[in-house]
Formats: sequence, structure tokens, C-alpha cells
Amino acid sequence: MTSADPTPRVAASPYRRVEDAVARRLVSALDTVSTRTFAVHQAALLRIGYGLVFLVGLIREYLNRREIWGDRSAWSPEMARELLSGIDGVSLLLESDTRWWFEGVYLAAIAVSALFVLGWHTRAMSVLFAVMVVSFNSRSILMTDGGDTVLLLMSIYLAFTACGRVWSLDARRARRTGIRPGTGPGHEVGVLVGLLAMVALGTTCRADSWTPEPEFSFAFVCQRIWIPGIAIVFGALWRLPRAAEQVRAGLVTVVHNCALFVIAAEVCFIYGAAGLYKVQGSYWQDGTAMHYVLNLEYFAPWPGLSHTLGENAQMGVLMGYLTVFIQVGFVFMLFAKRVKYVAIVILLGMHFGIAVLLGLPAFSASMSVGDALFLPTAFLIWTRSRVVGRLTDRLRRGPKGPAPTPAGREAAPASPVPGGLEGVASTSGRA
Repeated sequence: MTSADPTPRVAASPYRRVEDAVARRLVSALDTVSTRTFAVHQAALLRIGYGLVFLVGLIREYLNRREIWGDRSAWSPEMARELLSGIDGVSLLLESDTRWWFEGVYLAAIAVSALFVLGWHTRAMSVLFAVMVVSFNSRSILMTDGGDTVLLLMSIYLAFTACGRVWSLDARRARRTGIRPGTGPGHEVGVLVGLLAMVALGTTCRADSWTPEPEFSFAFVCQRIWIPGIAIVFGALWRLPRAAEQVRAGLVTVVHNCALFVIAAEVCFIYGAAGLYKVQGSYWQDGTAMHYVLNLEYFAPWPGLSHTLGENAQMGVLMGYLTVFIQVGFVFMLFAKRVKYVAIVILLGMHFGIAVLLGLPAFSASMSVGDALFLPTAFLIWTRSRVVGRLTDRLRRGPKGPAPTPAGREAAPASPVPGGLEGVASTSGRA
């Protein structure tokens, strides 16, 4: 006869079970964030979009570059240095007042933006792209608008994302060589070039370069401690053996996912703040704000069209209330799948109207690119295959040759121009 166990068994507390379930879910979420790279197609679209916005702006203002950012600007380099010294700002354009330095930086910005759009060594180009955007934005900071501010923030955030995994020259090289992006020699070279650029910016844009006595400020800490520290950490990870490859891959994945979350939060914050500020205004409350907006002479590239739309009071009230409702409720609509897509379409239409009616294409383009982060991956892949895929196949296939002549019929005269219009017309008709 065996004696019973004197210690009674206590049933697990319901609070303990809840704590265990929460802990398991938290561990699973952390494991997912560190092992799965989210929204690589959306990140690539952001890279292409914001790179094109900055590149098109540089090319468009090439003839006026000296009046905006150069020696002919009303905002002189001395005034810019005085302003940036008070806000701990930096700019490569202010390192020298010579003409050759300005032209070299301007051409370098165009080249960096083009390579960033194409996705050539994206890690390095993303850092250099952020440096160029900050430099041009800080040179004439009083001439910027909301679109330039959005571009500035997004360029910094994109430097922490893996925005070259797809739709880039890096991805094309990875398919050709069989080396996954982020593990091959090109990745180390790209990171090394980017870190050298950051260290160069920190050493040239010193805290004491514009002021006679250096001060212990945020810029001083970033330039003297933060940038060399980042270089040392990534350099150590680069030299680690293959056994530590998972550590580096996990670090890159976590940083990418966190950066995309910050970008999404930034877009929601912009819309939410804009909507709440509108609600506080009496013109937006009574629905007459659109009438006054469409009758501003400074923001009227098409006066006749703006005046015609401004006369329709009912449409103005509807547009005003719809704008406020979508902007304030955008962050809540993201949790409803179908409503989210309707809101994105309305916002894209709103930005198109701002670009055409108010003459603010840069601002509209910057916000529209930010909205692309919330588009579904399947839609992006389908659009790419339907548009880019067919265009690539058309270019590779070339014009269609002449059709074989049936027996008993005389062949039609050939086109006098090689690869004439008949082949092109037949190819376009078949597509």
C-alpha cells in the first residue's frame, strides 16, 4: 500500500494561462518581425517614386539652379549658414562657395538619384540619396513646402529599408548570379561606400565649421560619436564569419520592418494632423473653404477652371467635408480592407486635383507615393506584369516580320523603310 503524495496539486491560475498565451504570442510576433521581410514591393515602389520626384525636380530646375541653390540665390550662403548654425543643420552645398563645387554637387545629386531609382547598390545609394536631399533642402530652407518636407523625411527612412530587393539592378544581378541580395560582395561594397559617405559628411560638416567655437550640441554628438559608431558596428558585422550571417540578416530584417512602420505612421500622422487642423477652421466647418481655395490667384495655374469649379457651392461643400472625413479617419480605415482601398483612391484623386488646380505637383507626388505603401502586393505585381512586362516583351521581340504569302497569290510590295509601319501596326494590334 503506497502512501498518498502529501503536497496537493494546485490548478493553474487563469491569469497564469493568460500570461503564458500573451508571452507565446509576443515571442511569435518578435520571431516573425526578425525573420520575415515585409512589403518589399511597396518599399521598391517608394524608392522609385521618391527618387523620381527628386530627380525630376533637379532636371526641371537645371537652368535655374544657381538662382535657387547657388551663388545667385537671394538667400545667400552666409544667411543659410547663420540659419543652419542655430538649428544644427548641415548641407554639402555650403562647404564651399566656388562655382565648380556647386556644379559638382549638383551633377552628383542627379547621378545618385538616377542610380537610386534604378537600384544600383541600393544600400549605398539610399544613404547618398538622403544626404543629397538633406543638403538641397537645407540650402534654401525658406523656399521649401510640405512636399519637400515629406521627401526629406522619407529619404531618411528609406535608408534603413531593404528597398532594392525587387525591381532593381541589384535584384537582376542576384537572379543572374544566384546570390541573394544582402549577402553577396555587392552588398558589402555598397554598405562600405555608404558608410564612407556618412563619415565624410560628419568630418566635413563639422559643428565648428560655421561657428568660431564648437558647442556640445546634438549635431556635434551625431557627427563625432554617432556616425563613427555606426561605421564601427556595421564594419564589425561585415567582418564576422558566416556563422553570424543570421545575426546580420535578422538585424537587417528588423530595421527594414521598423522603418516601414515609421513610414506608415508618418503618412497617417500627416493626414490626421491635416484633417484636425481643418476641423478647427470655421471655413471648413461651414463648407466654404474650397470656394476660397479655388479663388486664390497665387495658386491658380488654370484660372478659368478654378473659377468655374469654385462657383459650384454644392460640390465645394461635398469636397470639403469628404476631404476632412477621409484625412481624419484614414488611420482607422486602414483596418478595414475594402474601405481602405476606397480611401486611397479618393486621396489619389484629391492629390491629382491639388496638382492640377493649385499647381503643387511636387507635394501631390510626394503624398501619392506615400499612399502606395498601403497598396496590396498582388495588385502591384499584377500591374507590373501587365504594364512593364508587356512593354519589355515588345522591346525584346521587336517589329513583326512580313506574313508568309499564300500559294497562288502575288507577294505585297515590301515597305521602303526597314522595319516599316506594317510590322509595328500588326504588333500593336496583337498586343
